[in-house]
Amino acid sequence: MKRIFQRGLLLLTFALGLVFHLAAQSTQMTIHLNDGTERTYYMTESDRVYFEDNETLVVEIAVTGVGAKSDRFNLADIRKITCNETENVGETSNTSVYLSPNPVHDAFILRNLNGKESIHIYALDGRLVKSVEAIGNQPIDISDLSIGLYLVKTQSCTLKMIKL
Repeated sequence: MKRIFQRGLLLLTFALGLVFHLAAQSTQMTIHLNDGTERTYYMTESDRVYFEDNETLVVEIAVTGVGAKSDRFNLADIRKITCNETENVGETSNTSVYLSPNPVHDAFILRNLNGKESIHIYALDGRLVKSVEAIGNQPIDISDLSIGLYLVKTQSCTLKMIKL
């Protein structure tokens, strides 16, 4: 039971950190291991973090001209994961777009969208679960999605969404 609780806390910490990663241009992610060591990654939007077989956390860092460098961590070996925005390089995101209501039951509205936009909804493992064309203040139906935490990506920002 203690191990399940620890995994739950780890997944929640990771999920929140992932939101920072997707919203920021550059994020410092540190994986703190049970043996006292730490692995730090400076991540950008082209990098990926996902779960493999529900037991392994995979960190893929894109390396120019080479492909991706992958590190794998057994979840039982991870004490915690921290994420910090390091700098916001490039275009600034439109922070005036927001999702309402949140948590969501069957539908949500993206307030302050500029015209018609493609909206992509991702599960925390990086899977695209839904894509829609939306106009600001128009309800987006998500009744077909399972309960959980999702990331909603617009052209200008990434928002966290909790589906109840």
